[in-house]
Amino acid sequence: MNKNNTKKQGIARTMIFPCKGGYMAVCLDFDIIEEGDTREELEESMKEAVIGYIENVCKNNLDDKLLNRHADKKYWKIYDSYLDMMKNSTKKSISANLKRSSLFTFPISNNCECFA
Repeated sequence: MNKNNTKKQGIARTMIFPCKGGYMAVCLDFDIIEEGDTREELEESMKEAVIGYIENVCKNNLDDKLLNRHADKKYWKIYDSYLDMMKNSTKKSISANLKRSSLFTFPISNNCECFA
C-alpha cells in the first residue's frame, strides 16, 4: 500500500514512454505530463516540474491533497504493465513501445528546498 505524499515526505513516480516521434513523461503521483525529444531531457525537465510544483504547494501552505493528485487510470495501467514486464521479462507479447519505456522514482524530500 502506498503512503500519501505530505509536505514532509513522499515520492514522485514517473513513467517515460515513446510517443509521436518523441517521448512523453507522466508523473503518476502529481498528474504532470511533459513531452520531449529525448529521455534524458525529459527526465530532467520532469524533475524540475515536479520540484517546482511541490515547492509551490509548500511555500504557499496549500492543502496536502495537491500532493496526491494522481494521473489518469490509463497511465497507471501503462505503469502496471511495465512493472509486470519487468517481473516477467520473458513474455513475448509485450509491445515494442512498452519495452522502450522507463520508470524513475525519486524521493521528494531530498530534492526540494521546502524539505531542507
